[in-house]
Amino acid sequence: MTPTPPNANDRFAAELLQSRRLGRKFANALAQPLAFKSRPLHRLDAGVSLCKAGDRVTQLPYVMSGRLDAVVHVPGVQGGQIVPISFRAGEMAFLSYLFNQLPSGSDLVVAEPSTIQWLPLQDIESCLLHDQGLLLMLVRFLGQRLREVQARERSWASRGVQHRLCAGLARMAADLPNRSDGRTVVVATHEQIAASCGISRPKASIALKGLEGDGVLKLGRGWIEVLNLRGLIERAD
Repeated sequence: MTPTPPNANDRFAAELLQSRRLGRKFANALAQPLAFKSRPLHRLDAGVSLCKAGDRVTQLPYVMSGRLDAVVHVPGVQGGQIVPISFRAGEMAFLSYLFNQLPSGSDLVVAEPSTIQWLPLQDIESCLLHDQGLLLMLVRFLGQRLREVQARERSWASRGVQHRLCAGLARMAADLPNRSDGRTVVVATHEQIAASCGISRPKASIALKGLEGDGVLKLGRGWIEVLNLRGLIERAD
Protein backbone atom coordinates (compact mmCIF):
# COMPACT_ATOMS: atom_id res chain seq x y z
CA MET A 1 0.00 0.00 0.00
CA THR A 2 1.37 3.40 -0.96
CA PRO A 3 1.64 5.66 2.11
CA THR A 4 -0.46 8.81 2.02
CA PRO A 5 1.78 11.91 1.75
CA PRO A 6 1.45 14.29 4.70
CA ASN A 7 -0.81 17.27 4.10
CA ALA A 8 0.28 20.86 4.71
CA ASN A 9 -1.27 21.04 8.15
CA ASP A 10 0.34 17.75 9.25
CA ARG A 11 3.70 19.05 8.05
CA PHE A 12 3.23 22.29 9.96
CA ALA A 13 2.30 20.45 13.18
CA ALA A 14 5.42 18.29 12.82
CA GLU A 15 7.64 21.34 12.17
CA LEU A 16 6.14 23.16 15.17
CA LEU A 17 6.83 20.24 17.51
CA GLN A 18 10.39 19.97 16.22
CA SER A 19 10.91 23.72 16.76
CA ARG A 20 9.75 23.41 20.35
CA ARG A 21 12.04 20.43 20.95
CA LEU A 22 15.07 22.26 19.58
CA GLY A 23 14.14 25.46 21.44
CA ARG A 24 13.94 23.63 24.76
CA LYS A 25 17.16 21.77 24.03
CA PHE A 26 18.93 25.07 23.32
CA ALA A 27 17.58 26.69 26.49
CA ASN A 28 18.58 23.64 28.54
CA ALA A 29 22.12 23.84 27.15
CA LEU A 30 22.34 27.45 28.33
CA ALA A 31 21.08 26.64 31.84
CA GLN A 32 24.48 25.88 33.37
CA PRO A 33 26.67 28.58 31.76
CA LEU A 34 23.99 31.22 32.45
CA ALA A 35 23.39 29.91 36.00
CA PHE A 36 19.62 29.64 35.65
CA LYS A 37 19.29 28.23 39.18
CA SER A 38 20.76 31.36 40.77
CA ARG A 39 18.59 33.87 38.91
CA PRO A 40 15.49 35.31 40.59
CA LEU A 41 12.01 34.18 39.58
CA HIS A 42 9.35 36.66 38.49
CA ARG A 43 5.67 35.70 38.72
CA LEU A 44 3.43 37.63 36.35
CA ASP A 45 -0.30 37.92 35.83
CA ALA A 46 -2.00 37.52 32.47
CA GLY A 47 -2.12 40.72 30.45
CA VAL A 48 1.26 42.11 31.54
CA SER A 49 3.34 43.50 28.65
CA LEU A 50 7.00 42.50 28.91
CA CYS A 51 7.98 44.65 25.95
CA LYS A 52 6.25 46.63 23.22
CA ALA A 53 6.91 47.01 19.51
CA GLY A 54 9.67 49.58 19.08
CA ASP A 55 11.33 48.89 22.44
CA ARG A 56 15.06 48.17 22.59
CA VAL A 57 15.42 44.67 23.97
CA THR A 58 18.30 44.08 26.41
CA GLN A 59 17.10 40.89 28.12
CA LEU A 60 14.98 37.89 27.24
CA PRO A 61 12.54 35.93 29.42
CA TYR A 62 13.03 32.23 30.00
CA VAL A 63 9.58 30.71 30.59
CA MET A 64 9.45 28.51 33.69
CA SER A 65 5.66 28.09 33.53
CA GLY A 66 2.70 29.62 31.73
CA ARG A 67 2.64 31.15 28.24
CA LEU A 68 3.88 34.32 26.56
CA ASP A 69 2.43 35.56 23.25
CA ALA A 70 4.15 37.58 20.56
CA VAL A 71 1.58 40.11 19.35
CA VAL A 72 2.04 41.74 15.95
CA HIS A 73 0.02 44.82 15.03
CA VAL A 74 -1.56 44.44 11.59
CA PRO A 75 -3.83 47.17 10.16
CA GLY A 76 -7.07 45.87 8.71
CA VAL A 77 -7.34 42.87 11.05
CA GLN A 78 -10.13 42.82 13.63
CA GLY A 79 -8.57 44.26 16.78
CA GLY A 80 -5.51 45.30 14.76
CA GLN A 81 -3.31 42.40 15.87
CA ILE A 82 -2.45 38.74 15.40
CA VAL A 83 -0.53 36.25 17.54
CA PRO A 84 1.84 34.34 15.24
CA ILE A 85 3.77 32.51 17.95
CA SER A 86 3.62 31.63 21.64
CA PHE A 87 6.36 30.61 24.05
CA ARG A 88 5.76 27.94 26.69
CA ALA A 89 7.57 26.36 29.62
CA GLY A 90 11.18 25.48 28.85
CA GLU A 91 11.57 28.04 26.05
CA MET A 92 13.31 31.39 25.77
CA ALA A 93 11.11 34.04 24.22
CA PHE A 94 13.22 35.47 21.47
CA LEU A 95 12.60 36.24 17.81
CA SER A 96 15.41 38.30 16.23
CA TYR A 97 17.14 40.12 19.05
CA LEU A 98 20.49 38.33 19.24
CA PHE A 99 23.54 40.06 17.73
CA ASN A 100 21.69 43.18 16.57
CA GLN A 101 20.54 46.50 17.94
CA LEU A 102 17.16 46.52 16.22
CA PRO A 103 14.02 47.40 18.21
CA SER A 104 11.36 44.79 18.87
CA GLY A 105 8.89 44.30 16.03
CA SER A 106 6.12 42.98 18.27
CA ASP A 107 4.66 43.13 21.75
CA LEU A 108 5.50 40.32 24.16
CA VAL A 109 2.50 39.76 26.44
CA VAL A 110 1.83 37.35 29.31
CA ALA A 111 -1.03 35.22 27.94
CA GLU A 112 -1.65 33.26 31.15
CA PRO A 113 -0.16 33.49 34.68
CA SER A 114 3.54 32.79 34.19
CA THR A 115 6.84 32.46 35.99
CA ILE A 116 9.94 33.71 34.15
CA GLN A 117 13.62 34.45 34.61
CA TRP A 118 15.27 37.38 32.86
CA LEU A 119 18.43 36.61 30.85
CA PRO A 120 20.56 39.59 29.71
CA LEU A 121 21.32 39.50 25.98
CA GLN A 122 25.00 40.24 26.56
CA ASP A 123 25.29 37.14 28.76
CA ILE A 124 23.61 34.95 26.11
CA GLU A 125 25.78 36.36 23.33
CA SER A 126 28.96 35.87 25.40
CA CYS A 127 28.10 32.19 25.93
CA LEU A 128 27.46 31.70 22.23
CA LEU A 129 30.68 33.39 21.14
CA HIS A 130 32.76 31.24 23.49
CA ASP A 131 31.06 27.91 22.76
CA GLN A 132 30.86 26.78 19.13
CA GLY A 133 28.57 23.91 20.10
CA LEU A 134 25.98 26.33 21.49
CA LEU A 135 26.29 28.56 18.44
CA LEU A 136 25.72 25.60 16.12
CA MET A 137 22.70 24.58 18.20
CA LEU A 138 21.28 28.08 17.78
CA VAL A 139 21.79 27.96 14.00
CA ARG A 140 19.97 24.62 13.84
CA PHE A 141 17.11 25.99 15.92
CA LEU A 142 16.74 29.11 13.77
CA GLY A 143 16.83 26.98 10.61
CA GLN A 144 14.05 24.82 12.03
CA ARG A 145 12.06 27.91 13.02
CA LEU A 146 12.27 29.07 9.39
CA ARG A 147 11.00 25.67 8.19
CA GLU A 148 8.09 26.01 10.63
CA VAL A 149 7.19 29.46 9.30
CA GLN A 150 7.35 28.24 5.71
CA ALA A 151 5.14 25.26 6.55
CA ARG A 152 2.61 27.59 8.21
CA GLU A 153 2.60 29.86 5.17
CA ARG A 154 1.94 26.89 2.88
CA SER A 155 -0.85 25.65 5.13
CA TRP A 156 -2.56 29.06 5.25
CA ALA A 157 -1.98 30.32 1.70
CA SER A 158 -5.14 31.37 -0.13
CA ARG A 159 -7.45 29.96 2.54
CA GLY A 160 -10.83 31.19 3.66
CA VAL A 161 -11.98 31.87 7.21
CA GLN A 162 -12.93 28.27 8.08
CA HIS A 163 -9.75 26.83 6.57
CA ARG A 164 -7.57 29.27 8.51
CA LEU A 165 -9.52 28.72 11.71
CA CYS A 166 -9.28 24.93 11.43
CA ALA A 167 -5.58 25.11 10.60
CA GLY A 168 -4.97 27.38 13.60
CA LEU A 169 -6.94 25.15 15.98
CA ALA A 170 -5.16 22.04 14.68
CA ARG A 171 -1.83 23.80 15.33
CA MET A 172 -2.87 24.67 18.88
CA ALA A 173 -4.12 21.12 19.49
CA ALA A 174 -0.82 19.67 18.28
CA ASP A 175 1.04 21.90 20.73
CA LEU A 176 -0.94 20.77 23.79
CA PRO A 177 0.53 18.46 26.45
CA ASN A 178 -1.14 15.07 26.87
CA ARG A 179 -4.00 15.00 29.37
CA SER A 180 -4.66 12.08 31.68
CA ASP A 181 -8.29 11.92 30.50
CA GLY A 182 -7.30 11.87 26.82
CA ARG A 183 -9.29 15.00 25.95
CA THR A 184 -7.98 17.75 23.67
CA VAL A 185 -8.90 21.09 25.23
CA VAL A 186 -7.63 24.43 23.90
CA VAL A 187 -7.84 27.06 26.64
CA ALA A 188 -8.52 30.29 24.75
CA THR A 189 -11.30 32.79 24.13
CA HIS A 190 -12.87 33.40 20.72
CA GLU A 191 -10.93 36.68 20.55
CA GLN A 192 -7.62 34.91 21.20
CA ILE A 193 -8.41 32.25 18.61
CA ALA A 194 -9.28 34.94 16.07
CA ALA A 195 -6.03 36.81 16.77
CA SER A 196 -3.97 33.64 16.36
CA CYS A 197 -5.59 32.94 12.98
CA GLY A 198 -5.58 36.52 11.70
CA ILE A 199 -9.37 36.72 11.27
CA SER A 200 -12.07 38.87 12.82
CA ARG A 201 -13.71 37.95 16.14
CA PRO A 202 -17.27 37.81 14.67
CA LYS A 203 -16.19 35.59 11.76
CA ALA A 204 -14.29 33.30 14.14
CA SER A 205 -17.34 32.93 16.38
CA ILE A 206 -19.62 32.07 13.43
CA ALA A 207 -17.15 29.48 12.12
CA LEU A 208 -16.66 27.97 15.60
CA LYS A 209 -20.40 27.59 16.08
CA GLY A 210 -20.63 25.90 12.70
CA LEU A 211 -17.91 23.43 13.68
CA GLU A 212 -19.71 22.77 16.96
CA GLY A 213 -22.90 22.07 15.05
CA ASP A 214 -20.99 19.53 12.93
CA GLY A 215 -19.76 17.75 16.05
CA VAL A 216 -16.09 18.70 15.53
CA LEU A 217 -15.82 20.98 18.56
CA LYS A 218 -17.45 21.65 21.89
CA LEU A 219 -17.43 25.30 22.94
CA GLY A 220 -17.16 26.47 26.53
CA ARG A 221 -16.43 29.76 28.29
CA GLY A 222 -12.74 30.35 27.64
CA TRP A 223 -12.08 26.86 26.26
CA ILE A 224 -12.70 24.73 23.18
CA GLU A 225 -12.63 20.93 23.20
CA VAL A 226 -11.62 19.25 19.95
CA LEU A 227 -13.90 16.23 19.58
CA ASN A 228 -12.78 15.20 16.10
CA LEU A 229 -9.17 16.18 15.35
CA ARG A 230 -9.10 14.31 12.05
CA GLY A 231 -12.26 16.11 10.96
CA LEU A 232 -10.67 19.42 11.96
CA ILE A 233 -7.56 18.67 9.90
CA GLU A 234 -9.64 17.58 6.89
CA ARG A 235 -11.48 20.91 6.97
CA ALA A 236 -8.14 22.71 7.18
CA ASP A 237 -7.16 21.02 3.93
